[in-house]
Amino acid sequence: MLLARSHIRAVVGAFALANAAMSFARSDDELFRTCFNSTIPSQVLESCSEIVKRPSTEQEDLAAAFKNRGVAYDDLGQYELAMQDFDRAIALNPRDWDVYNSRGGTRTALRLYTEAVDDFNRALGLNPLAYVVYGNRCFAKALLGEHAAALLDCDKGLRLKADNPGGLASRGFVKLLLKQYDAAIADYDAALRIRPDDPYSLYGRGASKFRKGDLKGADADLVKAQGLRPDIADYMASIGIRLAAS
Repeated sequence: MLLARSHIRAVVGAFALANAAMSFARSDDELFRTCFNSTIPSQVLESCSEIVKRPSTEQEDLAAAFKNRGVAYDDLGQYELAMQDFDRAIALNPRDWDVYNSRGGTRTALRLYTEAVDDFNRALGLNPLAYVVYGNRCFAKALLGEHAAALLDCDKGLRLKADNPGGLASRGFVKLLLKQYDAAIADYDAALRIRPDDPYSLYGRGASKFRKGDLKGADADLVKAQGLRPDIADYMASIGIRLAAS
């Protein structure tokens, strides 16, 4: 990835100019590192916003900054702002499969499941080996009620990368919807071995145990999930997972 650079306008003396240039380069590098690599949404928003305001930012970097800022907005639940940034990133770089995947994730959060599947289709058209996209499309298809097609996607993604926790959790979710509780628990177990503090997998496994009658095991998972995300029960109910046999 090319990093755009600005010029220092005025520094008195050659020594001062050299020192200022080195200091600027360091701070500029840090700005880009934070925008492109930080996992803290507030830091990403601040750094990427600074980059997109610069008229000297090169197009490739500008597209990446919009995409990463969109991911940060999504992490913060600001989905409309995320969508705006993903649209800008796609306009600048329509060949980036990852931005379609990211926009599909936001559309899933907005319950625009058909549109999300369209984005995941475009992502896979650009990168047919993107295992993470198969897991995401599996989840979106499951929410559309397309359970058989969802399982095909999850299985394909997991053939590409068997230890993808997102793909395992998505398949566990589909199997929970299909009342295949033992199979759902097995997938959630595998996902939680990799990502033990995932509230969605914990809640899904707890719901599966609850429906099997393992109330003690269910309670342990559900309490931990709610400690990690207090509104997890409401969210899971909104996508069809309630603590009652059905």
